[in-house]
Amino acid sequence: MPQSGQLLHHCRDEWGDLSVHQDAGRRMLCFGNTVEQSCIDIHQPARLCHHYTQVMMLGFLLAPTVRHCTLLGLGAGALAQAVLAHHSGCKIDAVEMRPKVVELAQTWFALPDDKRLRLHPKDAWEYLNHNPVPTDLILTDLYLGEGMNELQARQHFLAACRGALKPNGILICNYWLKSSLTSHALNEALQTVFDQQVMTLSIPDGNCIAFAFDGGIPRLHSKQFMQAAEALGKNMDIPLQKHARALLHENRQAFRHSRLIELK
Repeated sequence: MPQSGQLLHHCRDEWGDLSVHQDAGRRMLCFGNTVEQSCIDIHQPARLCHHYTQVMMLGFLLAPTVRHCTLLGLGAGALAQAVLAHHSGCKIDAVEMRPKVVELAQTWFALPDDKRLRLHPKDAWEYLNHNPVPTDLILTDLYLGEGMNELQARQHFLAACRGALKPNGILICNYWLKSSLTSHALNEALQTVFDQQVMTLSIPDGNCIAFAFDGGIPRLHSKQFMQAAEALGKNMDIPLQKHARALLHENRQAFRHSRLIELK
């Protein structure tokens, strides 16, 4: 999304420029260009502003239990804040290679100092290759100033992600549909690494969220799933039920093979 509003802060690190902007109640982080990389509502910092981050929360309804999640790419910390606020039993390991981004998240985006959140100032690939914490969910949101980090479309990286998952864990990737790497990842890399157990949901703003299942696409009771999405969505103040309905519709064939149960 294009940046707008008042420039609040600008700085540089070894990877380039970083800037913080604000437009009314929205505060945005940009990586040296006009692309909005992350955003919070300054009045409700734990409320997810972007549809793609909202869709990623469906992972908490698709996994059997979520006691731990790993964030690869912190940004302004919107996902971390949402998990801390709405999943009290969940611990987080957040990996961000740019220490300055972590500093901005804490200073400008209200990222809390919480004992359930551990920050790792390192590259995602480095983290995955040095005894990563076994996890129920991995959420990857790896972007640079010029676009999506090609790492999250590569088979060796996705295999390392699967290796870090607990049994029945889920990898959730944020892909940019305008990237040539996305079609490769969705059509080949993810499908190969996760034995064809992958679902996707395209979002009108140009993102595609992929859900890759270590234990296979889950058996769902559609009515219960929709009720859970409605309840969590109301709690988070986001249209999660709408996203859940879209996920079921876009992946109806995959769910049919996993014995989706329709409850009237």
